[in-house]
Amino acid sequence: MKITKFVLMALMSGLLFVSCSDNDDNNDISTPLGSYDNGVLIVNEGNGSAGTISFVSNDLAAIEQDIYGAVNNGDGIGGYVQSIFFNEDQAFIISNGSNKITVVNRYTFELIGKIETGFNVPRYGVAYNGKAYVTNLADFSDLTDDFISVINLNTLQVESSIAVNAIAERIEEENGKLYVANGNYGTGTTITVVNTTTETIESTINLGISPNSLQKENGFLYVLCGNYTDDSKLVKINLSNNEIISESTMTGLVNAQNLNIENGKLYFTVDSNVYSENLTSTTISTLPLFTSSAVTLYGFNVNDGRIFVGDAKDYASDGEVFIYTSTGTLQKQFNVGLIPNGFYFND
Repeated sequence: MKITKFVLMALMSGLLFVSCSDNDDNNDISTPLGSYDNGVLIVNEGNGSAGTISFVSNDLAAIEQDIYGAVNNGDGIGGYVQSIFFNEDQAFIISNGSNKITVVNRYTFELIGKIETGFNVPRYGVAYNGKAYVTNLADFSDLTDDFISVINLNTLQVESSIAVNAIAERIEEENGKLYVANGNYGTGTTITVVNTTTETIESTINLGISPNSLQKENGFLYVLCGNYTDDSKLVKINLSNNEIISESTMTGLVNAQNLNIENGKLYFTVDSNVYSENLTSTTISTLPLFTSSAVTLYGFNVNDGRIFVGDAKDYASDGEVFIYTSTGTLQKQFNVGLIPNGFYFND
């Protein structure tokens, strides 16, 4: 469930996507490692009791629904499925409505195990050096009780937690440090840096406006910030010293979301519009690359020259996926499960 602590739970969803996860890929695409190699995993957030995972092959020819249930005799992954992160050949499926993580083989989707304790509204995760780190929103009414669950990847058990003392949402790892976005729905204005060796907060980076998506690229962390009233901005942080080296204001673009970086370009969305700009540009155009066909643009990602859009529609009907070329030409359109919120590339 996409939750802000100032929005009623009845929303049962949010506007952010996702997550940009490292694939940890080392397979030869000519020899698939399973039925779901060489394709895209689509997270369908679902409702409080059930979400699903859909799959589309890289050639866009094969589309399957609820692949986890199909492989595991109708078993479910829980409600309000938030995100997926990878560790080698494992996929960790975070279901915050059920406070659990389902661990599967990322290529076959066969169940490896379930982690069902140590969470309180888990959101996003990363794996590093034998451990996984998962953000938790905890009590909806408290902005300072959020924490990170630390999972031993050998035992698949939560072994400790790290207090963040701020909103804990999206997360990236670089050189043993965790970069946690302290923002959602326009609330919060910082990035918390956590040392994984000591499991303590090392520093806080003040952005001045709420961070909603972030991605590391070539030694820098790019953070997209926005709220509901002010111009959005892109902040560039040097990961060697955690200093802000540039800020680009997006004049006239309010509540920009879904930062992605590919092939020297940044992509983001405002409502159903998709924007693109050269990563080296000092200004960001207010002219969209294209307007998607989505009624409610919810999931978003960019990979290998394709732009993926998830349409949540009315949050009560099954969603739809639109796949575009990098110039905005529609390549594929198909139905998926309830509230498609993210795309994860499995090749």
